[in-house]
Amino acid sequence: MWNKELSASLKQRPLFWLTLIALLPRLVAAFFSGGYFAHDDHFLMIEAAQSWVDGFDYNNWLPWNQGADPKPTGHIMLYPGVHYLLFKLCAMLGFNDPAGKMLVVRLLHALWSLIVVRVGYRIALRLSTPEVAWRSGLFLALFFFMPFLSVRNLVEMVSIPPLMLASWWLIRSGAVPTRKDVLVAGMFVGLAIDLRFQTVFFGCGAGLALLLHRNVRGALLFGLGMLIPVVLVQAGVDSVIWGRPFAEMTEYVAYNLEHSTSYFNQPWYNYLLVLAGAFIPPFSLAILFGFFKRPKPLLIWLAVFSFLFLHSVFPNKQERFIFTIVPLVFVLGYTAWESFREGSAWWQRHRSLWRGVLVWTWILNILLLIPLSFSYSKRERVEAMLMLRDTPVKGIIIEDTAEQDPPMLPLYYLGQWDIVQQFLTDPDTDIRALAEQVPMDRRPNIVLFIGDEELDSRVQRVEAALGPLYLIGRAEPGLLDRVVRWLNPVNRNVVISIYSVGKIGKDEERGGDRTTR
Repeated sequence: MWNKELSASLKQRPLFWLTLIALLPRLVAAFFSGGYFAHDDHFLMIEAAQSWVDGFDYNNWLPWNQGADPKPTGHIMLYPGVHYLLFKLCAMLGFNDPAGKMLVVRLLHALWSLIVVRVGYRIALRLSTPEVAWRSGLFLALFFFMPFLSVRNLVEMVSIPPLMLASWWLIRSGAVPTRKDVLVAGMFVGLAIDLRFQTVFFGCGAGLALLLHRNVRGALLFGLGMLIPVVLVQAGVDSVIWGRPFAEMTEYVAYNLEHSTSYFNQPWYNYLLVLAGAFIPPFSLAILFGFFKRPKPLLIWLAVFSFLFLHSVFPNKQERFIFTIVPLVFVLGYTAWESFREGSAWWQRHRSLWRGVLVWTWILNILLLIPLSFSYSKRERVEAMLMLRDTPVKGIIIEDTAEQDPPMLPLYYLGQWDIVQQFLTDPDTDIRALAEQVPMDRRPNIVLFIGDEELDSRVQRVEAALGPLYLIGRAEPGLLDRVVRWLNPVNRNVVISIYSVGKIGKDEERGGDRTTR
C-alpha cells in the first residue's frame, strides 16, 4: 500500500520529489564541503567582499585605493557586491565567525541551484515524455559533480539558473514565443551577463535563432530584455564607482583579448572531452550524440551551441568555463537521445544493453557523489588561517623552498588584512636580511612551511636566522585534495606546518612546543 501511495505521489508531484531529492546532497555539501574549489571562487569573491566590510580593499579594485592613476581591473561587481551586502548584514548582527558565514553562503547557493533541477525538468517535459523528464530531473539532482559545485562561489555555476529560466521562457508557449516570453527571457540572460560576461554568447545564439525563425520583433524585444539588467546593473554600478558606464566590462573584454593565450591554450575539442567525462562514458556519448543530432528547439539549442562553439575557438580554456551550459547540454542531449532510441529498431532489440549502461552510470555516479559531497576543498589553507585567527599576527613568512610555488593565503579566515606576507622560495636567501626589510613593529612573527620535504632542516635554517620557532599546529589537506594531487602533481595541496617566531599569544601561557615534527 505504501509503495502504491509513493508511486502515485511521484506521478502527481514530480517537482516536489525532485526538489527534495536534489536538496539532500546539496545540504550535505553545504555542511561538510567547506573550503573553496579554485582561486576565483574565493579570492575574487569572498576575500574582496569581506575586506570591503572590514574597511580594506584586498584586491585594490576600487579607484580611491589605487593612487593617482586609477584604472578598472575588469571585474564585474554584482556577485561580489551581493556577498558584501550579506557580510555587512552579518557584521550588523554581530555574526563574525568566518566558517559560520561560509556555511550560510553555501546554504544560499544550494537553494539557488534547485532552480536548475526544477526548470530542467520542465524543459525536458516540454521536449519529451513524463518518464524521460523525470529521469532528466533525477540526473540533474544527483549528478556527482552538481552538489559539490553548486555550493561553490563560482560565477560559472551561479549564472546557470537565469540561463535555465531564459530557456524555459523561450519555449514555454510552444514553437512561437509571445512578446512577453522573449522580453522576460532576454532579461534573464541579461542577469546572467551581470554575473558572468561570457553568457552574452548564449544570448547572441538565442537572438540569432529568433532571426532564423523570421521573428525580427521577437529578436528586438529579446535584445531589449538583455539590455535592461545590463544597463541597470553594469552601467549603474560603474557610473557610481568610476564615473562612466561599462568601465569594468570594457576592461574585462580588453584584458581577455590581450591575454587569450596567457593561461591555458587547449585544443578546440577540449570542452567536448570535458562533457564526455562529466556525463560518465559511455552514457555521455549518447548525450553528445543526441545533442548534435537534433538541433531542437532551435531557440535553446543554438544558444547553447553558440556558447560551446565560441568557448571552443577561444584559446584560453579552463574546464570550469563550460560548467554554465552543462545542464542544458544534458537536457537537450538526453531528450533527443531517448527520442532516437525509442525510434531505433536496433536499440529496441537491445534494451538490456541500454539498461546495463544506465546501471553502470548510476553505480559509478553514486560512488563519486558520496565522497565528493563530503569533500573539504583547500582544507589545509583554510585550517592554517583558522588556527591563527586568535593569534596576534604581525606578518607571515611563507617558506616553500621545497617546490618554489607558495599558495595564496585565504586571509578571510584569519580576519586580518594589513599583515605583511614574505615569500621564501630560494634556499640561498638570506633569511635575516629578508625579515629585516620590514619595520620591527610589522616584522613577520609566523612562519608557514609548505610541504613535508626535508622539513626538519628547513625549520632549523629559519631558526638559525630568526631564533627559536614554536609549533602551533599542522594543517592537513582533505581527501579530495590528496586525490587530485595524486592524479596530477601540478595541483599544490600539501601539509602546512605553522610555527611562531618566539612565544606569542597562547604559547606564552602554555610554554609552547619547540618540536619540529
